[in-house]
Amino acid sequence: MTRIVVISDTHTRSLKGLPQGLVKELSEADIVVHCGDYTYLVLLEELRRVARRFIGVYGNMDPREIRDELPDKTVFEVEGRRIGVIHPPCGGPPWGIEKDIAKEFEGVDIILFGHTHDVCHETIGGVVFLNPGQAYPSFRTAASAGIVTIGQEGMDVEIRMFE
Repeated sequence: MTRIVVISDTHTRSLKGLPQGLVKELSEADIVVHCGDYTYLVLLEELRRVARRFIGVYGNMDPREIRDELPDKTVFEVEGRRIGVIHPPCGGPPWGIEKDIAKEFEGVDIILFGHTHDVCHETIGGVVFLNPGQAYPSFRTAASAGIVTIGQEGMDVEIRMFE
């Protein structure tokens, strides 16, 4: 069984800007996936150190130094499941984003994405779409992350909130 912790839109200088419960989850995960908008290279470097395995893409708010380190999208496989990861690097309006993102991938079981800061967990055309929301707490919402567990029995997706 593989446990993946999915975060996005951290918009913070370092892991210190994230809830400590979330940082603990990141350090215990088999894989950490960041769906873009780190905004600071230090955070990317810290995630690479704390994660057992790290997968990330850059977002529309990320500076050149992060864009030079990461792709705009990627696909990886876990226990026979193909997983796409993207953050629309050009930004754009948040509504209808799933339809545009779907065009970027073929043959995936799940698409992990960021940008909207809103949690999304839905299945469209047999593909699971998961946006973990924003990984930092703000006045309007708690920090959140997606937890994807993949094993022989199948795939389980949950959204967890952090204060």
